Amino acid sequence: MHNIKKLLAGFLCIAVVISIGGDAVFSDESADEQETVSEAQTEEQDTSDSKNETPVTEEQAMSLMTLVAENDLLSFYKNEDEGTLALKDKKTGHIWWSNPINAKLSSGKKSQKQELQSGMVLTFGEPANRSTTILNSKKGADEIFSDIPNGVQITYDFGGPGITVPVNITLEKDYLKLYVDTSKITEKDSSQAGKITTDLAFMTTFGAAGPDENGYFVIPDGSGALINFNNGKTGYKSYTGKVYGRDITAVKTTKPAVTQQVYLPMYGIVKGDSGLMVVADKGDTAASINAYVQGQNNTDYNSCYFDFEVRTSDYYLMGGDVNPLKMFEKHGILVPEIEVRYYPVSNEDSSDVDYVDIASRYRDYLISDKGVEKKAAAGSSPLYVDFFGGTLKTTPVLGIPLRLKRAVTTFSDAQEILSELKSLGTESIVVNYNDWTNANISEKISDSASPSGLLGGKSDFNKLLDYSAENGVKLYPAVDNLTFKSGKGYWTITDTAIRTSNEYSRQIEYDLAYNVENKFYKPLSLFSPASYDKMFKKLFNSYEKYGLTNISLGSATTKIYGDYGNNAVSREMAKFILEKNFAAADEKVGSILADQANAYALPYADHIINVPLSSSKFDIFDAEIPFYQIVMHGVVPYSTTPVNGDADIGKLVLQAIASGSNFHFDFTGVAASKLKDTKYDRLFYAYYKNWTADAAGCYKLSQDVLSNASDKTITEYNILSENETETVFDDGTRITVNYDDNTVALNGTVYKLSDYIRKEIIG
Repeated sequence: MHNIKKLLAGFLCIAVVISIGGDAVFSDESADEQETVSEAQTEEQDTSDSKNETPVTEEQAMSLMTLVAENDLLSFYKNEDEGTLALKDKKTGHIWWSNPINAKLSSGKKSQKQELQSGMVLTFGEPANRSTTILNSKKGADEIFSDIPNGVQITYDFGGPGITVPVNITLEKDYLKLYVDTSKITEKDSSQAGKITTDLAFMTTFGAAGPDENGYFVIPDGSGALINFNNGKTGYKSYTGKVYGRDITAVKTTKPAVTQQVYLPMYGIVKGDSGLMVVADKGDTAASINAYVQGQNNTDYNSCYFDFEVRTSDYYLMGGDVNPLKMFEKHGILVPEIEVRYYPVSNEDSSDVDYVDIASRYRDYLISDKGVEKKAAAGSSPLYVDFFGGTLKTTPVLGIPLRLKRAVTTFSDAQEILSELKSLGTESIVVNYNDWTNANISEKISDSASPSGLLGGKSDFNKLLDYSAENGVKLYPAVDNLTFKSGKGYWTITDTAIRTSNEYSRQIEYDLAYNVENKFYKPLSLFSPASYDKMFKKLFNSYEKYGLTNISLGSATTKIYGDYGNNAVSREMAKFILEKNFAAADEKVGSILADQANAYALPYADHIINVPLSSSKFDIFDAEIPFYQIVMHGVVPYSTTPVNGDADIGKLVLQAIASGSNFHFDFTGVAASKLKDTKYDRLFYAYYKNWTADAAGCYKLSQDVLSNASDKTITEYNILSENETETVFDDGTRITVNYDDNTVALNGTVYKLSDYIRKEIIG
């Protein structure tokens, strides 16, 4: 009887998977952790007598290395017997090891020692039993070295699962490059009954720090964070941050934890007068950043590294079943290339390296290798404003609740708000105008520059455009086509992204109190990246025809996801589609405003709004820094998250000054009571009449303190104490912020926050 039940369950599972139904399917994040097996989970402590071994010195380890390639800046070495690589910075003499030279002497389990000595960690899936297994190359693979120009190829042959991964490592002008052409990965049996590659991590201990070393990791989580080596936080979780955020094609039954996004595919290692800036140049959409400290992961070392999810997975939750079924992406590996670059960082005067030096090296990389151009202008610190045009509101009609369009900020409202800000002395304003077309208000795809009649139509919109042009206002009409309902030539049957579980991706609203699905709102379909080209082409042509020269692309610059149905579009492929269309927007329309910006959007952005001023505040972090802002200041102008939407306004304003951020406010033309039963209810704080004076005050503060250095890079950011920071710009401008006194000092001249905004909101 038991076998019959299992057989029936199997048939039901197959039937569900084959059909692409309209019901939402949910995943369970913890299930993946439960079904991933590592030998370390069951292994006993290593009992080998390693205490009697003598530690190897760096000189002794180098004597066993063979020179592979060198140039004026760097030397690259290998030890085939140990499977170890080394990169020497000729300027400082510092050697960056791929594996700790005394890994064998590490305490902990045998498998952890093996991972410390490994060049690669493979995670493979078994679709038949819906599980994954982790193997390190020291135990699970043959490591086959062969010479290639300026480097080596290491082929990792994992005999157990029958997976072979060739990795090319070459010395370039000023960095070491690790490169994988994923089409060269071979899988003996990738059928449902076989074993498939799901995740790859390379040189997981490159630059690892021992228990007696000082330094830290630079993590681009939100604004940025530091993890000190050997910080004693062994009882906390190690860090993992998905680059560009999670793939939202998979839908969670409960709201995911609120964390900041990783916008930049890089991390840094700082050790005294030497640093390392590591960037995922290709395959970045599949990357996660991982970091652990001594005492975590059962090792004596501190390490930071990338891993790459090359096949996605999802879960199917059958009705009434508490055990979701794990399903793997069925179209093979859709991440064409992986490339990691290791850039040694040092100073000309041999002084200690810090996170500002890491940021500077990454900025140079963005400019020289990614085409980011300087857009920041001298003497310019505009006020950034978000307007919200219209929304759907549940309204009873003859006793029947209907979702009807309602105006929130009309075009004439917007002009009135701008006029009031101007009268209060705000000379330079950048506006992001959301939901200004009927299509977006109706939650449909908007591919036309067609002003909503509900908000005043073309006549009032043109008046707003004319007013903006005459009064120093840069108006960016925004289009956000992340989710949609059928209509306007786009249909949920054909244009919805498909999950790995073979179901439509329906994005749900979460209840604010309980973080479960809010049944008040019907789920919306996630717009497939396979339909981007069609939509963007029409949109840009329409903007061009209307004569609009500014555009905001909403979520497109910060949300990236795949379509795992017949379209077979991975996040990496979606990135290529987006980059192509960002370039088209630049050509066909002109200036682009990015509502937050992942790294791939930076070459196209003229303004960036909603840049966070904090990290995710994980326990393993030791300090927060404005790393994103240090990278971008003097290159592309950016703003804070909404000042009037923050719980601690005074602190945010001071953080903005310390990080060189322009100020940002959300405005609606109606009071909070009018937003009830709409998706704008989160904007309860945004009624403009409550905030225009404070917005003008923030603008005045930025003019007095920040504007003279608006086109300058940040050369120092010093945490003087728990409540005081100092920021230095490349023209010598020095800004000190005191969070106790709510004051800002510019080159010694003190400005009080209470002279600019109301005392009662400072906190």
